[in-house]
Amino acid sequence: MAEFIKYCKGSSDTGIHSNSIEDGLLHFSACLKFSEREGYLESLQGTERLELRQRIVDELARTARLRKIFEAEGLKTETGRLLKSFKATLHQQFQRRRARQKSSESEPSSHVPITKSKNLDDEVTEVVLEDLRANVIYFKKRAKDAHPHPYDHPELEGTFPNQRVPLGLLLRDNPKNPLMWKCEEDMIRYFHIPANNMSWVEEAIARYYNETKPDIDGPYRKPPQGVKESKTRMLLRPQFWRGLQHGDRPDLPTHTRHMRPRCYPISTDHENSEPKPKNLMLFMPYLHWETDRRRLKSAEILKRHGLAKWSPFSDIVDNALDPAVETNMDRVDSDGLLESMTTTSRAGRISSKPVKITHQSKSQKRNLLGILLLKAAALFEAMDGFADEMLIEKHLSRRPPLHPRRTLDQSYYWTLKDTCSRDRDQVVYRGTAPSPKLLLLHSGCTKDNPKKDKACPQCMENVKKVPRVVMVDQLWMWILDENTIITSFPKRWGRNKPDPSAVQKCIRTRLRAARVDEVRCVYDLGIIILDQVSRVFFDRTQPTDLQPQVIDSFANAIGKVTHKQTVAFDHFWECTQLVSKGYNSRDETAFTSVKKWQDTLLDINPEGDLLREIKDILDELFIITLIKTQEETVIRTFVKNCQRLQNWSNFGEIDSRSDRSSPGLSSMKLKQRRQSSLATMPYITLDQQYDPEDVHWTMICARELLDNLQDQLMELQSLRNAAENTSFALKDLLALKQQQAGVVEARESVKQGEESLRQGRSIMLFTIVTIIFLPLSFFTGVFGMNATDLTGSSGPGLYNWGDIFRFMSTNDPTPTLRITNLTFFLVPISALIITCSLLLAFSKLVRAALSFWFNVAWAWLITSTPAYVRWRETHLTSKKLAEDETKIINRMKKKALQIEFERKERERRRKEGTPKEPASTRNSTSLQPSVMGLDDGDIEMGVRLR
Repeated sequence: MAEFIKYCKGSSDTGIHSNSIEDGLLHFSACLKFSEREGYLESLQGTERLELRQRIVDELARTARLRKIFEAEGLKTETGRLLKSFKATLHQQFQRRRARQKSSESEPSSHVPITKSKNLDDEVTEVVLEDLRANVIYFKKRAKDAHPHPYDHPELEGTFPNQRVPLGLLLRDNPKNPLMWKCEEDMIRYFHIPANNMSWVEEAIARYYNETKPDIDGPYRKPPQGVKESKTRMLLRPQFWRGLQHGDRPDLPTHTRHMRPRCYPISTDHENSEPKPKNLMLFMPYLHWETDRRRLKSAEILKRHGLAKWSPFSDIVDNALDPAVETNMDRVDSDGLLESMTTTSRAGRISSKPVKITHQSKSQKRNLLGILLLKAAALFEAMDGFADEMLIEKHLSRRPPLHPRRTLDQSYYWTLKDTCSRDRDQVVYRGTAPSPKLLLLHSGCTKDNPKKDKACPQCMENVKKVPRVVMVDQLWMWILDENTIITSFPKRWGRNKPDPSAVQKCIRTRLRAARVDEVRCVYDLGIIILDQVSRVFFDRTQPTDLQPQVIDSFANAIGKVTHKQTVAFDHFWECTQLVSKGYNSRDETAFTSVKKWQDTLLDINPEGDLLREIKDILDELFIITLIKTQEETVIRTFVKNCQRLQNWSNFGEIDSRSDRSSPGLSSMKLKQRRQSSLATMPYITLDQQYDPEDVHWTMICARELLDNLQDQLMELQSLRNAAENTSFALKDLLALKQQQAGVVEARESVKQGEESLRQGRSIMLFTIVTIIFLPLSFFTGVFGMNATDLTGSSGPGLYNWGDIFRFMSTNDPTPTLRITNLTFFLVPISALIITCSLLLAFSKLVRAALSFWFNVAWAWLITSTPAYVRWRETHLTSKKLAEDETKIINRMKKKALQIEFERKERERRRKEGTPKEPASTRNSTSLQPSVMGLDDGDIEMGVRLR
């Protein structure tokens, strides 16, 4: 690194960069002035320096081509408008155009000239295919009996394992295409396509077989008549390729697209049936991650170019009713300066008004350089994700389509059209994003102390946090002719340089650090690829960069919920004890605090939130476990196919841990192992082309891979067990709260019963007073009358009872009645009546005695006379009396109808002059069919109807 550190001014004095610069391109673009770049490029001589020089030249050419595309797009696209705004701000920063020209003239003259294309779309496609690079890795035997060693192909750029070719070259029918080169027998090749694009895979496999890409979109997907079946068509048969695609329907969201997890051996010989096809196909999901900002950017582009632009009207109305939060950076200044950021919260009801929260940005209000840097950062972000955006735009709706990356919830809840809210509710997102409560508390920390030079530590910590989410990607792998491996899986959004957590980067790092004899056949290389893909979140030795520690995030989240659940349990028992103490206390003021603690016991919202959180954790653990189970199933099938191709037997009986842990195997140990293990094992039969040592090594690697998967599943199962225990504890706590609610309800019922008892006593007291004074009032009124019957004397002012009742009934004015002196009868009679009433009301003994004497006297009376015996002999019952009553009433009604009929008959005959007939004849002829035809039921029904 010393050859370019000297160009970094200040490095010798202040040590700004020291030896931490690992990328010369970063030094060229970020540290050097325009006037110093030409001299720096001329100083890059030699093999390593020429490689760095070529990287810089290629990057400058790419930048120039992107600038040309953005300028051609103009104001039609967002990137074109951004470039124009950046140029305007740059011109405002440097007032003189001469300075701008000088800076442009100082650019290196070595950058590749860009030819004008006739079509902008062709230019964009070419830029995308040139920007995306395909990794190529070679292994070759140095001698016939030696193991394959890393090999630097002389026709390719770079060294092992970082040799790359433009993706466009890998897909073109070009003699320089490495896929079209003949593979030697002692060589192992590995090609990687950095996207799950089905059309690219079909084109790459066609290039491998030096065939034209077959048309497999026909109704039966068969070649035309007379055309020989090609190897590409045989390899991409529907049952092994397009038939395994899920979510191919046009009405489904784009995140439903994925290949079903499978691993099949495929034969490419159409004429002869191969007993052991040497081609393996594998589709497998695996876990990866992405920053929330880049995920949101890709989701917006997918929504723009996917099926969302043809959403039905009902979906648009439903989305309009959902709450939404929008954040806008308002540039209202005439100079294009950032005045404020406005956050608009739109409620679910259409009639409700949006609420705006404006955060002023005083530090950037008048700083033109800050605005220039902000727009430069936005332009760099657009350039960084241009290839991915164009890839989605060009290939998302094609047939066969592009398979975009999916989030954890999209991989399981694939029927949901939008999972944005669920994606931002992931455990990893909550663990890596700053807490909203802390942001709210520290939003005004600078106002508290304006003279404070350093920012708040909490705010600095929140700024450093980058929210991330878990993604589910797909590995597509083909092993062709036991010499070539082609893989296809996506990368993270953008160019991601450097990206230590990228799967392809991890594979190359693993191969660089591998032992010389670790890759002995193509299946060993396939096992290494599967191992690196399956251990993304479980290998803690890899450099993580921004990669989240998913297992630790889940463990921390479960630990927090468990701690809160323990605190909730303690709080519950504390409140229960306080409530119990308050109920048992004789202090009347204690009931106020009892009410407070009682309301706390009846509130289930805190426990409900914890239960919802632990349910979300369990849900995500279930999805992750399901994906890891699919990985294990696919890898186990891959191992079985390898076992069949290499003639393994009793694979599970080999203990691989001790063999693989050794750093190397000497020739003596290998010879002893061959004699003791392989030569004496009757269950292993080997073909001639496979060395027993190599087969044994492949078996050890495969066994260790399966053991690692089992360990990962056990680790996930332990997390699920811990989460389930916390969930059960929260359910028990909610059950206890429900039981406590029943206890509180019972206590309230007892309390209400006591209150009712007190009210009953008050009513009883009022009743007693009424019983006492009612007779007194009655006798006072009676004996207060001036009646001769009470006084025994007569006079002008006295009346008898008849006159008094006559005056009362006729409302005549009565003379003044004289009050008598017989009120002395009032007290004993009232006392007697009151005493008898109270005794009858409250004394069971008195009521029982009265009931006894009355019943005994009545029984003696009816049994001493023959009335009781006669009544028993009549057999009278209520039912018999009711029936007799009905019969008698019907008979009377019938007789009345008969009499009325005879009267009407006589009237009719009298009017007609018919001689009178005997009564007997009339009764037997005319009356009988008319009256006697009515039975009792008809008469009764007629009476009811009337």
